[in-house]
Amino acid sequence: MAVTTRSNNAHREDMKVNHPVMHFEIMGHDAPKLRSFYADVFGWNVEAPMAGSPVEYSLVDPVPGAQHGIRGGIGKAPDGYDGHVTFYVVVDDVDKAFAKIEERGGSRMMGPDKVPDGPIIGLFRDPEGHTIGLVDPSDDAGNAPLELVPYIFFYGRCEEALEFYKNALGGSYEIAMREGDKVKYAVFSGCGISFKASDGMGTHEIDPDQGNVTLALNAPNATRAAEVFNALADGGKMLMPFGDAEWGGKFGALHDRFGNEWFVTAP
Repeated sequence: MAVTTRSNNAHREDMKVNHPVMHFEIMGHDAPKLRSFYADVFGWNVEAPMAGSPVEYSLVDPVPGAQHGIRGGIGKAPDGYDGHVTFYVVVDDVDKAFAKIEERGGSRMMGPDKVPDGPIIGLFRDPEGHTIGLVDPSDDAGNAPLELVPYIFFYGRCEEALEFYKNALGGSYEIAMREGDKVKYAVFSGCGISFKASDGMGTHEIDPDQGNVTLALNAPNATRAAEVFNALADGGKMLMPFGDAEWGGKFGALHDRFGNEWFVTAP
């Protein structure tokens, strides 16, 4: 059974993780060939190269509209450079991240550099020479991608429901937080399927004719999340003001003007 209890995740919660992987990148000598290769092999949506880009950089959306996965890019490596395959980690300050990297045995490769109309980025090598990217998206909050997933309450039957959906839909689930015998927070994942689940605040009979689904909106940073939260709250009812959450990130809850319940979170 793919279940993890809150005690097994205590260390992860205490770390207050604020540095998700945001972007991947593939750089090589023949950018058109690489674009064609990945588009044909995996069906990725590879855009045309950015206008005026000396590295023929194309944004990649592997599965448009999917709830899992990250966007990326494919481009031409500068002359004299072999290229790399890497991923980018979100940080609050690229310079401060470089200082910590160098203190721990890594080395700076490039940056910080400001992408036109985009984030601040950098590249470093870890102690074994792997190329890793850094990205500070704070200046690009208006264009930061959001993730929407259902949040379902089961009022005392959450673990039973997770087992049911595991057998019916395939996939697995993780119980990240418990409170006594109640599931406080869990995540179900399958092929093209994802939702969050909880027992909620009380225990009562589930009425199949009455909805119990909340819309959970995940933002990559607090600035973007606050903007979206305030926009959704206009004309609605605030249930919990957007602010610090007990697990270390940011959280707010509201009913919009049409009666839909929203949870807005950020790292």
